[in-house]
Amino acid sequence: MELFQSLQDYPTIQLKKGKGKRLLYGYKWVFSNEISSPLSDFQPGDWVRVVSSKGTYLGLGYINPHSLITVRVICPPGKKPTKAYFRELIEKAYRKRKKLYPNSSCYRLFFSEADGLPGFIVDKYGEVLVYQANTQGISKMESFLVNLLIEIFAPRAIVFRNDSSARNMEQLPVEKGIAYGNIMEDEWINIDGIWHFVDYLNGQKTGLYLDQRENRKILRRFVEGKRILDLFCYDGGWSIHAAIGGAKEVVGIDQSEKALQRAKLNARRNNVENRCTFVQSDVFDFLRSNEEKFDIIISDPPAFVKNKKSLPGAIKGYTDLNRRSMLALNKEGILISCSCSHHLTDILFQEVLVKASLASGRQFSILEVRGQSPDHPVLLAMPETKYLKCYLLQMC
Repeated sequence: MELFQSLQDYPTIQLKKGKGKRLLYGYKWVFSNEISSPLSDFQPGDWVRVVSSKGTYLGLGYINPHSLITVRVICPPGKKPTKAYFRELIEKAYRKRKKLYPNSSCYRLFFSEADGLPGFIVDKYGEVLVYQANTQGISKMESFLVNLLIEIFAPRAIVFRNDSSARNMEQLPVEKGIAYGNIMEDEWINIDGIWHFVDYLNGQKTGLYLDQRENRKILRRFVEGKRILDLFCYDGGWSIHAAIGGAKEVVGIDQSEKALQRAKLNARRNNVENRCTFVQSDVFDFLRSNEEKFDIIISDPPAFVKNKKSLPGAIKGYTDLNRRSMLALNKEGILISCSCSHHLTDILFQEVLVKASLASGRQFSILEVRGQSPDHPVLLAMPETKYLKCYLLQMC
């Protein structure tokens, strides 16, 4: 089916009575249990019109009849899927980022539902763009979107990181590579005065964790002359910020040898290698055997919760991690505890921290509660777009 056609030519799915009102508020998903129409005639990635039980048009999007999130809405009423419409979505997102980071060439350029195109993510690293196409619908538009990025940005290279777990759920192949241009062996980007080595093809996600950008800046308020422990340090983003902020000593822990190699490169490039030590270890093993105390501990683990079924086990893991971290703090020490697990809500995460505090026998006050950087925007009508939790706690 051609993408750009008259709205009347797209097939229609009808919702059950009382469903669909939140689409008018800006929500982007339609779930399988909200649909009254049979789904057997549709193929993953087909475009469909969504109408209410009374026939009111609610928007246009793409469908995957095999997914719990069955329809992802792209065009609200009054909008059509033209090239100009998609171009404006990307250019509007770009304008927002330039206002957020006027002196930077690195940021999340496009963030899926929050920027109007569910399943499509783009990070900008200077002249290199890295994207993910995470759904069947976006996969069918992939070449069109790549050409659009070339037209708008004229980048040196475009890299695709279609290797996220989301693609498994969409029954898409997991792959990565270069869609356009060439990348260099030695790629560096400066973010807020700190140099980062970027491994576009083998780094986590799309190369770097940009969602913690603003939170890492906050760390610098507290680190002068302090001893820092950075758990799940990956390539040393938190560690380098701490050292540049004046920390006396920084110890980073991660089980990935390749990540620690990049962390050491970053420390050397930023002239703080004399205060940064990186240790290859499982974080839980390190905490179990550790007898040292630290003034500030950063706990920024990968997502423990892959789906709702794994939530109870993940809660136990987060509780144990934070309990052990709390026990490793000096008096009046600070714990920066994070979770990027979508299914672990703000309320659940705070409950985890309360239980961990009780189990550690120590009390904490909240210095600040933070989330993802503003280039990862949160839709007011769609709480699912908020995923990152970051609590700054101080021992009482």
